[in-house]
Amino acid sequence: MARIPRVPGSGTHRAGQAAFGNMVRGGHMFAPNRTSRRWHRKVPTNMRRYAVVSALAASAVSSVVESRGHVIADVQEIPLVLGNFLESVKTTKEAKAILATVGAQADVERVIASKAMRAGAGKMRNRRFRQRLGPMVVYNEDNGVVKAFRNIPVQLFQVDRLNLLNLAPGGHLGRFIIWSQAAFEKLE
Repeated sequence: MARIPRVPGSGTHRAGQAAFGNMVRGGHMFAPNRTSRRWHRKVPTNMRRYAVVSALAASAVSSVVESRGHVIADVQEIPLVLGNFLESVKTTKEAKAILATVGAQADVERVIASKAMRAGAGKMRNRRFRQRLGPMVVYNEDNGVVKAFRNIPVQLFQVDRLNLLNLAPGGHLGRFIIWSQAAFEKLE
């Protein structure tokens, strides 16, 4: 019999079963993640701002955006700034038409085609599918734009809530961003 600590007592299934070890059912894991570890590091505010500004600058260079994997061959100019009509789009049909007009449809189709089942146990943990990241739509005021774009694989952000993790996902600069006029002016 294996020399491992056992649950004491009798009269229950658990009694006599192995306990505590890292190789037994219901035991602890080997070298568990400790709460005492420094999981979060403080980054100086100036450095954070510099990083956000650098990510925004990189999103205006077409070669960097393309090297990140975005399909922008049909896009007329980068950065892509549309009028304020973008913020008052009401339907998904209109939103799709706008993306097709400005040449961003190819990048959206790339994202749709990339959807694949995740390998491993993440499938059982509400992380069933993986897919690429498409364009990012930045608006100033939501007059229907969020609802219009919510069934298209693009990310929407209010200009005051731009986040480095979304401007440079995975630490890779050059996100394809579609701006509304008001949002672009607000960057100043």
